[in-house]
Amino acid sequence: MRLEIGSATDDVSLESFVNSLILAGAGKGTIKLYSTAVKDFLDFIGKDPKECSTSDFNRWMISLMSRKGKTRVDDIEEKRAKTVTVRSYGIAVRRYLKWIGKDIKGPLPRIRRKEYKALDEKQSLSLVNAIRGRKGRLAVKLLLETGMRSNELLSLRVADVDLNHNLLRLRNTKNGEERVVFFTEDTATQLRSYIRGKEPQSRLFDMSYQALYKLIKRAGKRCGIEDLRPHILRHTFATMAVKRGIPLPILQRILGHHDIKTTQIYMHLVNDDAQEIYKKTFG
Repeated sequence: MRLEIGSATDDVSLESFVNSLILAGAGKGTIKLYSTAVKDFLDFIGKDPKECSTSDFNRWMISLMSRKGKTRVDDIEEKRAKTVTVRSYGIAVRRYLKWIGKDIKGPLPRIRRKEYKALDEKQSLSLVNAIRGRKGRLAVKLLLETGMRSNELLSLRVADVDLNHNLLRLRNTKNGEERVVFFTEDTATQLRSYIRGKEPQSRLFDMSYQALYKLIKRAGKRCGIEDLRPHILRHTFATMAVKRGIPLPILQRILGHHDIKTTQIYMHLVNDDAQEIYKKTFG
């Protein structure tokens, strides 16, 4: 969904731009990204943005790429993550410049195609069984059964659990749009016991992302799965959903993707299965 933010009038300030984003219905994540990117750009050029050039934009982009982060620069995944961030910043600033009437189309860094990792069903079961403690096990089961993001899981309140329809209402989503995800009857039974006596507005899982990350990584090591991260469980759900025949438009809605092309990436994860089925069918 493309945001219709119109054009600036006399006020080309960052505050005015952010207000336009808010009025256009941009999500909190988008507003934060655009605000950070535009502020960084304006601080870098140090002049009236209406006077900036493509050269200014390019110099800023190069400065972003050369800044040292908190992670190892020789790590391929971290390099990719940095490129994604820089590209997102570039898109945000180009949108701001267009808003003030400056049609600057400086180049953006290309992103290396990401390799998506997912667990198979046997590994998923082993992972759940390796979790120590009811809270952690239930959190991991929900990630595997719903495909929600870790921040969506950790922002859930008890009131967001609907045990009559076996669903969760996700309110703190990446794009700011509320959606629902579903869980199994077995998980419903565990949830019913888990939330008994809890206040409706209390957090469903009182833990930080770092705690969740460590819990999943340690459990992965116990069952022989290396380099396991919470987001891999989202990929796992999506891959299993494709294998089991969930139509892509439905999966798109469950995952909260705006563009179905994002959902289609999971099709390549089942190519090996398709080849195996083809061999069995045609010999």
